[in-house]
Amino acid sequence: MAEDDVDAAHIAVGSDASTDERFGDVPAAVADTQMTSFIGRSDLIARAKHRLSSARLITLLGLGGVGKSRLLLRLAAEPDVQKAYPDRVWVVRLVDVPARGDLVAAACADQLGLMDNADGSPVARLRDFFRDRRALLMLDNCEHLTEGALGEGQVSRLLSALLPAAPNLTVVATSRVKLGVAGEHLLHIEPLSSADALCLLRDRAQAAGRTITNAELPLAERLCEMLGGLPLAVELAAGQLDVMTLAEIVDHPELLRLLVDGLSEQRHHRTMYATIKWSYDLLNEPEQRLLATVSVFEGGFDLDAAVAVGPEAGIDASQVPALLRSLVRKSLLLAEATGDRTRYRMLELIRQFGLQLVSDADKECELRSAHARYIVRFASRVRERWFGSQETTLLLGMRAELPNSRAAQEFLLSSANTAEEGLQLPVDITASRAFVFAGVLADCLRMLTRGLEKQHQDTPTIVQLTALCQIAWIAQIQGSDSAGPALAAAEQLARRLGCEDSFGPLLYAQGCRLWLAEPDQDRARGSIALLAQAEAAFERSGDQGNKFMAELYGAMATVFLGSADAAFAASAKVLETATAARAQWCISWAKWTCGLTELLHGNLQTAIRLAQEALRLQLAIKDRFGPPWSLWLIALILLRLGKFKQGAWLLGGARVAQRLTQTNVLGLSQFLRVQRDVKSYARQRFGDRFDEELRVGEDRAASIEEVYASAAKKFDTEDEGSAVPRPADRLTGRELQIAKLVSEPMSNEEIAERLGISHRTVEKHVQRILAKYGLSTRTDIAVWYLRTVAPSEA
Repeated sequence: MAEDDVDAAHIAVGSDASTDERFGDVPAAVADTQMTSFIGRSDLIARAKHRLSSARLITLLGLGGVGKSRLLLRLAAEPDVQKAYPDRVWVVRLVDVPARGDLVAAACADQLGLMDNADGSPVARLRDFFRDRRALLMLDNCEHLTEGALGEGQVSRLLSALLPAAPNLTVVATSRVKLGVAGEHLLHIEPLSSADALCLLRDRAQAAGRTITNAELPLAERLCEMLGGLPLAVELAAGQLDVMTLAEIVDHPELLRLLVDGLSEQRHHRTMYATIKWSYDLLNEPEQRLLATVSVFEGGFDLDAAVAVGPEAGIDASQVPALLRSLVRKSLLLAEATGDRTRYRMLELIRQFGLQLVSDADKECELRSAHARYIVRFASRVRERWFGSQETTLLLGMRAELPNSRAAQEFLLSSANTAEEGLQLPVDITASRAFVFAGVLADCLRMLTRGLEKQHQDTPTIVQLTALCQIAWIAQIQGSDSAGPALAAAEQLARRLGCEDSFGPLLYAQGCRLWLAEPDQDRARGSIALLAQAEAAFERSGDQGNKFMAELYGAMATVFLGSADAAFAASAKVLETATAARAQWCISWAKWTCGLTELLHGNLQTAIRLAQEALRLQLAIKDRFGPPWSLWLIALILLRLGKFKQGAWLLGGARVAQRLTQTNVLGLSQFLRVQRDVKSYARQRFGDRFDEELRVGEDRAASIEEVYASAAKKFDTEDEGSAVPRPADRLTGRELQIAKLVSEPMSNEEIAERLGISHRTVEKHVQRILAKYGLSTRTDIAVWYLRTVAPSEA
């Protein structure tokens, strides 16, 4: 955002008119900052000014092109900053000072107009000049003058001598590396946020006579993401919009080479390539080799990954930690703590630069092979170990490696010799549930399908069969019509391999298909037995993770399709299994299943508690797939409790959230049946207002995080409907009829004869009534009915 104009003359460099004229470029540069809008940095200016109130040395630290120099000049132009330093703000550019020699002090003295015609060193002249002055000295572009050990570079030595001798002097420096001077305060300058980068792109495009339309916003957002939010890169890209479209820029194969023709007075800021090369040239030789090597990683990497590819650059494992730290300190890598691990990431433009350094085709092939081998090993390890106490750590780790996994698969599929590994990789990731955890089911299907396309169809393998079964399963939980053909192909291949009756993944996929897609409930109940067979098959093969998944889905199928007793038993068992394994993601889904059991067969207050516990746990472990379904369940429970407005809002939010995770309840017959029943109940009680609030919920779901937070909070579950609440609203019409007959009193046999149904059916209804209200005997039902329902009926 633009700031108020200030008088740039207050930052003149020199002590008289002739000096001002001689060094007028710096004030002009300050004035230039007023000519364009200043976007997304107001908070940084405020933080810098706050630091100036207590610190004497502040280093604006960040990678090239992030906007350090512009921020420095903007800070210098702030009226209250100038007012705080009556002996003026002095800006010194060090970009052209050579790294060799000891010329920083002389360059500073020269730019400040201190004549070199007296005895004494430049350092002494600077000490004398600033000794009694209350001034602010701003040193721009210090990174190339920090050679040697930390704190021993030219700039560091100068400031170590100057600051103690001039007690009222404050220094602000810009650098890509820490200076290492006592008392130094670091202010990290990060790339722009996505929103600010987009705002900058639109602003600079507008200035160039090109308006980015609303229809082009997705492309513009994609470009800003590719540019990593670097202001310089965004401005250079905007400068190309007079001759190229957004789509052409986004699709350009060498985006880095495209970012040219900058107007900066600093030569190394006129192209993005030159900006990055400036930083690269400041690295020592091992740092340069490691930077090129780790550029093979997409989406980041950790220490183990860097160690795995280090030998391709002749770097020993023992060297890697120190080299990574150095690259972070020199602003070429970003370090992010993720749990108990540090993950390293480089901006995409820097990664492209690094890849260009690996020019030899054979070396690039060896590097990509090492990268792929590491990812294959990692995915295999996650598949084997995910069901246990380390589940969340492993799933988060695998999710972080999905971009690397896609790149590794493409490399593996490029050769017939490694094509099977190119299929095994997504099979392992799918088996670990990482795609589900990440909420990227479409990516899962793409990788599995891509892998199958590269296999020899005339030589069927178990890996191919597993992939087909996984495609059928994933497509089914998406609610996609493609699940049926995929399952048919899997069944055909299983017959060729002779394992159609015993292969766990096939039985699992068949059970899921029958449970979720079959509209006939009598036929759908066959899924319970199929999933039990799958569980037994996984038990025989020692696959505990898949065994749990078969048990979990079997419990869910039982809740939807079985008796109340069976539902409670199955859901309790699956929660016991997950808890014993201390697997948090599994526990969340087991609690979800218990909440569903209470909704359909038990106590609604217990149901809301369990569903919210599941949601809170899913949010805590950063699960992306589970929360939309917990939101869905909470919404249905609230509607059954009579909280129609909140329930409708959350159900609308659940629709949006499910689309974000690439799922669709319309293709899941049992879920859809329950949803229709509850929505029908809500419409009967609340009329058109229910659908109005449902639409409001979809509109309010623009911030899905806020929707989740709302769903996770404690609700007042008192009925808010306009209709008078009826104590029997949790009962179906048949159950209410049977409760009335029990109260007359009539035996089960008499009720069966009266209603023309079987004695067994009456028993089931009685058990459901007992479960829904926490009652123990038929006498309890009679007392409950006479005290609560009969008066309202009268």
